[in-house]
Amino acid sequence: MIKKIKILLIILLIPLCGHADSTLILENIGERAPITSPLIEYDPESDSYPDPFSSDQVLLTINVKNYTKYKDTILTPGQIKMFEAYPDTFKINVYPSRRSCAVPPEVLELTDNNALLIDDGEGVEGIVGSIPFPNPTEALHHVWNHILRYRGVEIYGASPFYIINPDGTHTFGAGEAVAKNFWNPFVRDEKKGLQGMLMTKVTHPPRLADASTLVIESLNAFKTPRKAWVYNPGTRRVRRAPDITYDYKPSASQGLTTVDQFDGFNGAKDRYNWSDIGIQLKLMPYNAYKFHETQIEEVLTPYHVNQDYLRYELVNVNVVKATLKKDKRHIIPQRIMYFDTDSHNMLAEETFDDQSNLMAYREFPIINFYDQPMCLSIHSATYDFATRRYQLQNVRSTDIPKVQWRLNEPHDEKMFTPEGLKRFAR
Repeated sequence: MIKKIKILLIILLIPLCGHADSTLILENIGERAPITSPLIEYDPESDSYPDPFSSDQVLLTINVKNYTKYKDTILTPGQIKMFEAYPDTFKINVYPSRRSCAVPPEVLELTDNNALLIDDGEGVEGIVGSIPFPNPTEALHHVWNHILRYRGVEIYGASPFYIINPDGTHTFGAGEAVAKNFWNPFVRDEKKGLQGMLMTKVTHPPRLADASTLVIESLNAFKTPRKAWVYNPGTRRVRRAPDITYDYKPSASQGLTTVDQFDGFNGAKDRYNWSDIGIQLKLMPYNAYKFHETQIEEVLTPYHVNQDYLRYELVNVNVVKATLKKDKRHIIPQRIMYFDTDSHNMLAEETFDDQSNLMAYREFPIINFYDQPMCLSIHSATYDFATRRYQLQNVRSTDIPKVQWRLNEPHDEKMFTPEGLKRFAR
């Protein structure tokens, strides 16, 4: 173990060569060591996830004084921009790489060969509940692996969201959601052709126009486009909302994120040309237990979250580039996405304008929710360089009741209807 830490330090302190030996790199970040059951100190009645790696020490802190050493190797363009935009406060604390991510054994038992992409990548056919592309060979394989990663079955939960201004003031909101996930090994219904059904409502502030939403997502956006409805608390009416796709901006986001950026990326893929850039070794927010266990008010600092509480590790990521097609429109002309090779989660995203200028950097720090087990983000952070504001969304913390990922009683499918949305919204 000491030998591996020394090797890792050498790699971090001396810029990596572009032709570095991939076998050596894999050895340095270690073998996978999935956590498949709760820690002894884990209490299912609390909202805490004790840190399996609390004794790990910071190997290296990258800040404005030394970040240029790593610009061409282990940092992403978005991270470099963060150092340039916020030189006095932004830093990256690097820890040993702990490849802790796991999925339920039932998922692995169903996973064999790659599924099949159909209709120009808008649809997928495969064994429901599996990892659809265990041997990915193209860009949309990574995107679909992220979209269809295991995320529970019958889900209920609530989470706050924040918009933080440069002066430190912030807007607070809260939401509640119920969801039924069909791509899982426990409720396998291949005939439905659905990813899942989701109802959300804003519980604070209630004045938001699109306070409640119902979305039914299929496995083929070409054959069966997304169906969506919104409930307006002012008129007390439900209306069909075909525009809740692509670059639609919900009012709760205050213009910082689009609807297809929810959960990293979701929805139809037809407006972009997708390129697989390959596997790269980058510093990513990973095993973010310390952040999860910290009170929210301590992490909400101006410009970006309090970096003292974030843990970064060297991670192998599949890098995917999405470039807007000439005959299509979207307010984000170009995106670069970083997908974890172990868990398939999107860990970071960069968005660019039509002049290839960086507009925003996004991070999705993950932990292993080892009582499931599964790896998911504890929030999505979007750093907007034009306004110097940032958005924290889908926040999961020891301050917040745990999301229930597998309810004992399944949701009644009849509740995922326009009438059911009206009842849920009230």
